[in-house]
Amino acid sequence: MSKQLDKILVIDVEATCWKGKIPQGQKNEIIEIGICVLDTASGERVATDSLLVKPNSEISEFCTELTTLTQADVEKKGISFKEACKVLRNEYLSQQYTWASYGDYDRRQFERECQEKKVGYPFGTSHINIKNL
Repeated sequence: MSKQLDKILVIDVEATCWKGKIPQGQKNEIIEIGICVLDTASGERVATDSLLVKPNSEISEFCTELTTLTQADVEKKGISFKEACKVLRNEYLSQQYTWASYGDYDRRQFERECQEKKVGYPFGTSHINIKNL
């Protein structure tokens, strides 16, 4: 499948986090996927979205302070990680476009969670680390 170059998907994830050491039985998991579709010709944002994701881990008070997201938010409005990846593939055609994130954390977090949860990686191989630009 050839890449479409008219748009880039800019992705920003928020994940569970703790002040200090990760508590036993918990792990970093995506709780929000911010999406911005950027038109490469005009540089304009053509769409934005936010997907809340239900983690298996708990959202700490520290995490809520950083992200403003609470356990109640993701339980009430969140979808599974698998469903979020499906939305990326089907609604944003994420495998057909280059995607970008600020740093490699988001890319590595997606790779790790997809592997751990046995979910197909929602993106193609073309990724831009905006931090390097």
